[in-house]
Amino acid sequence: MSNDAKGARVAIVDAFSRLVLSTRRLRPPVAQLLREASVARSTFYEHFDSRDTVLVEAMRGPLSLLADAITNGDANRLTPLLEHFWENRPGAREMMNSALVPRIVRTLADLIEGRAPEIERADAIRIADSQLGMLRLWINGETPSPARTLAAKMVASAGAQRAAFSSGERH
Repeated sequence: MSNDAKGARVAIVDAFSRLVLSTRRLRPPVAQLLREASVARSTFYEHFDSRDTVLVEAMRGPLSLLADAITNGDANRLTPLLEHFWENRPGAREMMNSALVPRIVRTLADLIEGRAPEIERADAIRIADSQLGMLRLWINGETPSPARTLAAKMVASAGAQRAAFSSGERH
């Protein structure tokens, strides 16, 4: 991909993130996104097939923080991310209860595998799904706790899963 193409892709994702945060709409209109990113509709569709694809790409940053915490056991860096989700919970709820969840799980699993290649794909998916499940329950108010407490529980849960999966039989 050329630098111009990378630049357009980054501009679209950045514009999408700004719009989601400023408008509190998980799926801003494509026309508004095009204006914000200063790109043509054809450029948008060269890089993304839909707003949902942009949303999943925009989630890579936050999911990277989660993958870091899962793989290095550091809940401290996870707490601000959880606080951000809590502050933006209407959008977070919409996202975590949408048909996009399987794509988000796979994206988080990819990031986990990239940081811990010893984790098999199926186990990375299991860890990602359980971590996002904990986040979903918390965002929906079903498991109330301070963000700091949830971060510690998520990291502990991921550590226990990694230990259990590494001692299990390989296929």
